[in-house]
Amino acid sequence: MKIFCPLVVLISIVSCSSVKYSAKENPDNYKNIKTGNKYAFYQSDGSKIPMTISSIAKDSIIGTRKKERISIAKTDIKEIRKDKTAIAVIATSGGIAAATVLIVGISKATDDLADTAAAFGSGLN
Repeated sequence: MKIFCPLVVLISIVSCSSVKYSAKENPDNYKNIKTGNKYAFYQSDGSKIPMTISSIAKDSIIGTRKKERISIAKTDIKEIRKDKTAIAVIATSGGIAAATVLIVGISKATDDLADTAAAFGSGLN
């Protein structure tokens, strides 16, 4: 259990976002980016801008963040990631619940086995 919980937390942190675009791997290929979805844009200068895309133009991506219109030049984008925090929270909760049920079940089975062994052991004396 000491190893299981940190492992579940680590997996959930890693699975919070997925790369939809990488300038290094596929420059000028924005086919995985969909309007109406929320993405985190990582720019060449190291800044991160989360926003919901409203349109994709020839040279920029336009979206909104806190009701403010933002335009990011495609040449400034290093990476685009899709936020999956809600899915990660649900998966983590499910993993922790499954681990709890498993541990309680093993504990109960061990107690029953000890009771059975004690019953047979006392009859043999």
